[in-house]
Amino acid sequence: MRGLAAARHPWHNAAMPPARAKAVLAAALILALALASCASAPRSEIARGWYELGTAWFDKGEWKKAGEAFSRAFALDPELKGASFNLARSLAEAGDYATALVALDALNEEDPGNTRIIATRAFVQYKSGDAAAALASYEELLALEPDAPDAVYNAALLRRAAGDRERAAEELGRLLAARGEDGQAWLLLGLIRSELGLRDEAIAAFEAARKLGKADAEALERLGLLYAEARRFSEAMESLAASVQADAARKLAWFSLARLRLVVAEDGGGGLEALKKALEAGFADREAAEALLAEPVLAEREEVTRLLTEKGLSGAPSAAAEPAKAGAEAPGR
Repeated sequence: MRGLAAARHPWHNAAMPPARAKAVLAAALILALALASCASAPRSEIARGWYELGTAWFDKGEWKKAGEAFSRAFALDPELKGASFNLARSLAEAGDYATALVALDALNEEDPGNTRIIATRAFVQYKSGDAAAALASYEELLALEPDAPDAVYNAALLRRAAGDRERAAEELGRLLAARGEDGQAWLLLGLIRSELGLRDEAIAAFEAARKLGKADAEALERLGLLYAEARRFSEAMESLAASVQADAARKLAWFSLARLRLVVAEDGGGGLEALKKALEAGFADREAAEALLAEPVLAEREEVTRLLTEKGLSGAPSAAAEPAKAGAEAPGR
């Protein structure tokens, strides 16, 4: 699911409108250059000018330029801790995670228990691929702020990846009891519950995510499959149709929709249309295709058989499948 591809970002910078970003950057650049050229200007004021310039570059997504400006600010005024912190953020955004973590560790030593620093360190550790260290940092953060929503969510994401789904579901459940409007958390909870085999609870979570506008094509497909498993066929077809409307390349959603239309609704036209879409998208599950043909009630059976046979999903293996079979047998000769 695209919404679950990564942990939540710890600083949530909203993009500044282009015209305003340009004006702010120009003003910051003028200030930095003016102060730097003034021999009598205190170092702290020059540092502030570079800091403002760094902030403007950061807001524009110019991470390298932002880092250079923050680095100059910190060199001029080591007491300007915001410059060091923002330098670490800039380095992280630029992909220099190792250097960013060095800066964050130094800040953490100077200011232990600062939740903003810990949250940023955890996220950078996650981005660097060190999931164990990231989870340890999120646990440290949650010991200080048990209800921090982003920390709960990111920790649950990491626990799921580590196989600790029960605890992840428990912590998300507590979060959602207090913050039921968090659609992304409902989405993750639905995924975890479905993986735990908690069908009805997973359905409830996915439904909540959908009501909050957070269910993407994959989530709608999963919800449709869960509905079908629960024999809630009308809702299953509606959810699967919504999934393929959002992403026409979802071959499993197309095939599952075709099966329900052909077998349950006995809608030959709609079922054949969905089956063709599934095959065009690359559906190639021969076992599922043969199971469809084995259904005692199947609308348009002859045409369904023809379509699946043409794709090598029914009857004798297709010509395209023969080389793979021969190759598989070769070592035993």
